[in-house]
Amino acid sequence: MLKMQRRLRHTPKILVALTWILPGYFFCLMTRVGLLLTWLAVLPDWLAQTAISFVATPGFLVLGSMFVGLSSLLLWYRLSNRWATIFAIMIPFLLLCGGAVFAGTDTQGLQQYVIAAAQRGDLKGTREQLLIQNGLSGTANYSKTLIEMGADPNARDPDGRSPLFGASYEGGDPEIVKLLLKSGAKPDARALEQAAAWGRLDAIKLMIAATPDDGKTLVAEGGNQALDANRVHTRTSTEDRAQIAQMLIARGAKSNYQK
Repeated sequence: MLKMQRRLRHTPKILVALTWILPGYFFCLMTRVGLLLTWLAVLPDWLAQTAISFVATPGFLVLGSMFVGLSSLLLWYRLSNRWATIFAIMIPFLLLCGGAVFAGTDTQGLQQYVIAAAQRGDLKGTREQLLIQNGLSGTANYSKTLIEMGADPNARDPDGRSPLFGASYEGGDPEIVKLLLKSGAKPDARALEQAAAWGRLDAIKLMIAATPDDGKTLVAEGGNQALDANRVHTRTSTEDRAQIAQMLIARGAKSNYQK
């Protein structure tokens, strides 16, 4: 009877540990690119190669979720049963919310390409995919570090998107666009269309200024699509939209809707 009582007393703790495993798995899955691989990629090659390959494996997710589950057992060593119960419920909820936030930041679906390169053991490719992704919500300093470590500013992901494409997303840092262009990135039609779709007048001006012919070849390549993309309604002001249209039309762009 005594043994049975002891077992029953430990049952809630075991159930909590098992309950934490799923949120832990989800959190590790969603954050390993934004938190771990981003940091590991700027370590020295000999260390980054091994660490990145491990973090990209399913084994890391399993170990990470098991660690989260087992860590729940520490609640009852330092806290009263009441507080332990509160944290037992709150922490999985926070893990799920945190994972969801990171999942929501990957609006272009770029994290899968970072993981794919890491799983292949392609350190240079991992850094280049992070460079493409960094334009969405990263910093110019991080892009600069990746380029200094050998990442090609003209790299492409499997869908043909470049670092300039990522940096032309809404709310992107103009300094990242400047850095990429200064580092040798060549503006292409997809980056131009992306910038036009989000009303990034600043990015379009920088791309055109970086071309040797005032953007005529660039606009000839993708100006029509960019002009049509400029019709999308976002938070961009109508004045910026009008300037984008004028710049594209002045260089020969024609809307497909007018044909």
